[in-house]
Amino acid sequence: MKRSIYYLFSAAALLFTACTAEPLIDNTITGFIPGPTSFTAVMEGDETKAVIGQNGSNKPQTFWENGDAINVFSSAVSGSTAGFKFTTSLPANSTSAEFTYSGDDFPLGEQYFATYPYRSNTRGVNYTDLRLAGLQIPASQTLVPGSFDKDAALSVAYVDGGSNTLYFQNGTALLKFRVSESNIVDGRIEVDKNDAISGTFRAVIDASTKELTVEKYTASGVSQNNFVNFSMGGTALSTGTDYYVAIAPVELTSDLKIYLNGNLVKVINKSSVAALQRNKIYNLGILTTPATPAEKVLRFDFSGDALTGWPTSDNWQNGPGNLNCTYPLYGTNYNFFLTDCGNGSKARVAWVKSAGGLILYATWRYVGLPAIAGYKLVKVSGTMCLVTNAKRKAAIVKNVAADNTQGTISVLHQFVAGGESSAWSTKGTTYTFNLSGTEGNTMYYFLCTNTSVGVSDLTLTYVPI
Repeated sequence: MKRSIYYLFSAAALLFTACTAEPLIDNTITGFIPGPTSFTAVMEGDETKAVIGQNGSNKPQTFWENGDAINVFSSAVSGSTAGFKFTTSLPANSTSAEFTYSGDDFPLGEQYFATYPYRSNTRGVNYTDLRLAGLQIPASQTLVPGSFDKDAALSVAYVDGGSNTLYFQNGTALLKFRVSESNIVDGRIEVDKNDAISGTFRAVIDASTKELTVEKYTASGVSQNNFVNFSMGGTALSTGTDYYVAIAPVELTSDLKIYLNGNLVKVINKSSVAALQRNKIYNLGILTTPATPAEKVLRFDFSGDALTGWPTSDNWQNGPGNLNCTYPLYGTNYNFFLTDCGNGSKARVAWVKSAGGLILYATWRYVGLPAIAGYKLVKVSGTMCLVTNAKRKAAIVKNVAADNTQGTISVLHQFVAGGESSAWSTKGTTYTFNLSGTEGNTMYYFLCTNTSVGVSDLTLTYVPI
């Protein structure tokens, strides 16, 4: 036997609709009937549009698609639970769809939470305080022309009193933009580190108004990020096309920055937009790279296969390496210099995929960081990829030691201010050097000052001199 519950729905994946919902069928369930359970999902309506900069074109309409899934949580199962997966089978995209759970064990309750998109992770559900944890907004999103990444389309619904009507509310704000150049392959939205726009969040429902709030919280294994990276998987963005990035609602403590191909292209001052609210679209307008960007943030990924010309094993030659290696990014070849102290017996800096990235296998090993004409290096961030070891340390220095028998690390190096030797010890942790006093068009060196260090990525920030 099949039991049906009809819900009024506004999923972020079904964003931008102006359709009118059909009247709901009163079909309240009063008992447990074994068999498949289905929900009819209908869109709530379109979102409020907010504008930053110039206005954009009309919003497109998107639809339920074949295979879409939602997650339903029943108060008959409290505490930590994975919920129940309901899917839809459609011959064509539709503004209304029936979602079905094929099992016969869906427990009827007086309260329900539901989420889109479906995720299998266990959630903490609190039906007393009306909270649902474990909601995810990805820090890396794949752009969709005219729409946005459905994996980022977070929406949440809550109903009580055994009602058969469930109103989904969009959990994200959307940033809309176009690009004016044909070579843009990726970008980044960034706010202050005190703010959070991606990661894992918690939904809170107001008991009186049933209004949704998405908030960050602290729990074991839970974190939030102050950025969202976006791309089309290596394909360039098209000019004249709208793109959307989903972020968590946030009250800004600093300016919001937008980067394309690593270049800072726009800054939204917090005095003009104090908060980004859920269920609103903020139009960034047409983004154009300035002739001299105020900041370049270049991320070099060493987690995959080594590029041609890079050494791929430890001890790859006798004596210091002294090897120039090229890393192409956004159409520019950036030069890294791999070397060892002048009296090193072996070359011990290499890009080793099986070890997790670019490895400095011993103390007194260096990676010369790219020098950019007209710009100076002001920040170095990297994610440590080796096994956690409290002894691991690194620094940013101005020189390579000619002979390590003539003194200590500190005696034989000029440390860049802010780049003094410090722990790079925990696997998976991102460490940052904020530098001052650097000069333009100058190579500085990432140095292993104790044991060994390795990075799965390096993010280098440059500003004009």
